[in-house]
Amino acid sequence: MTRTKSRALSLGFLCFLGLIGLGAFWVFERAETAVLESQAGEVSTISTDPTDPGFRAFTTSSQTALVLHTVVRAGSGAELVGVTLLAAADDAAGGTVLTIPPTLVNPESTALTLRSLFAADGLTAVVGEVSETLGIGFGDVVVLDASAWTSLMVADLPLMLTLRDDLVANNGVASLDPAADLVLEAGTRSFSLSEVATIAGHVNAGEPSLGIALRHQQIWRAWISRTAGSDERPELFAQDSGFATVIGALANDEVSYRVVDSATVSAEDSAETVYEAQVEPIADLISQIVPFPEPAAPGDRPTVTVLDTEFGVTNPLPTATAITRSGGLVTILGNPGADDDLGLEVQVHDPSAGAVAQEIADRLGYSPPRSVLIEDAPTAITVTIG
Repeated sequence: MTRTKSRALSLGFLCFLGLIGLGAFWVFERAETAVLESQAGEVSTISTDPTDPGFRAFTTSSQTALVLHTVVRAGSGAELVGVTLLAAADDAAGGTVLTIPPTLVNPESTALTLRSLFAADGLTAVVGEVSETLGIGFGDVVVLDASAWTSLMVADLPLMLTLRDDLVANNGVASLDPAADLVLEAGTRSFSLSEVATIAGHVNAGEPSLGIALRHQQIWRAWISRTAGSDERPELFAQDSGFATVIGALANDEVSYRVVDSATVSAEDSAETVYEAQVEPIADLISQIVPFPEPAAPGDRPTVTVLDTEFGVTNPLPTATAITRSGGLVTILGNPGADDDLGLEVQVHDPSAGAVAQEIADRLGYSPPRSVLIEDAPTAITVTIG
């Protein structure tokens, strides 16, 4: 596992300031309905100041993009050679690049590696499996083959890389004459556009897929570093896509480079090295780098409101991370109002969310959740920090 200097996550509420207007609209709409239905004739004023009592705002999801690295081989079609998760930090400055070997398998969901799943069932199946393994959905999904790498990186090449091993043409078998079949020689130097595309898609015969993942990581590291120090940005940054947004964020600050937690296992009837996903360490990491995730599937995470009397000056990310790690999803942040219960507690409004509420309480060191059934509650759980 490699990584650059770690960076601290900044104020969590920055992740949803883009939707303050939407949160305010929801509050105004609720307030207007209450006034219209009231017989007292009192006029209510709703503040959009995050530090005022009763303020609420919807969160936005942490920005992510899932990249599938593919190569088209003559006579056999497309092959999956790698997977990368790009996650922007919640202030859109820096983030994390998480590389995943294509022979990863999640023992809790399937016996097939990602590469085998791609060959058998295609792109959608792989995206679903990675989502299941990481426990999150993705803001964007991108497929990068040789031509896509060329289009993506044209403004920033050549790249200085260290190729640790010779790349040898093998057609799936060990070469009898490596010198004659040499594709690219190992070494540290500047690689051209076409060479980088080759490095991203090549697989030596019998090569463990972790080595391929590390090559992909090195390409991302070199390209993002070069982009960050360049006044000229690729045309990609002018595109309106989640992928472009995440790349832009990564180029703005420090980036952590990680390889997914896994253990090497033997594979029956296969010469390739298989890596078994380590579910608990992966869940720990994902909650830290994607504290406000997209759900892996609609409704798979109970929604949570977080109320904090110090909202606006307190960093809510530690709380959001604990909630995400517990299986919840923070969708509303705000301050307690005059009618809200104060104190450190977890309330559960939907009985089906009881187990997640209990885990949240355990992780935060709170008393057991209090059942407060509320019809049409905006979230299944409410966490009050004080």
